[in-house]
Amino acid sequence: MNTYLYEKDLRQMKLTILESRRHDAVVLELAATLGIKRQQLRKILIEHFDMLFLENLPARCDAARETGDDTEKLLGIPLLTQAFRLLSKEEGDQIKEQYLERIENGITEETARSEAQMEILVLIRS
Repeated sequence: MNTYLYEKDLRQMKLTILESRRHDAVVLELAATLGIKRQQLRKILIEHFDMLFLENLPARCDAARETGDDTEKLLGIPLLTQAFRLLSKEEGDQIKEQYLERIENGITEETARSEAQMEILVLIRS
């Protein structure tokens, strides 16, 4: 009986891709932005994307880093919407607006950022 490649579990191959030097740097960068562990982000990426998408992540991230304002870069919105495509542009804009509203209402930047990170994780995991 033949077993075909598309019938196999490709998680180990995807993990191997994400463990390469450039991919690991990208994963570390986004994990730090989201305030989660590298392994948690790897699991999310393995569940959401195919191998071709994962192979191209470093180049996609290089292009996405050049877009967005300082607030968007702080929250990782360009990476999440353009490079990783874990959020839509509308969701990214909404998170940024809520972050800025919280700061205007007197919440500290650190607290507003942690709340934004939690919202992003909820959206990614849903």
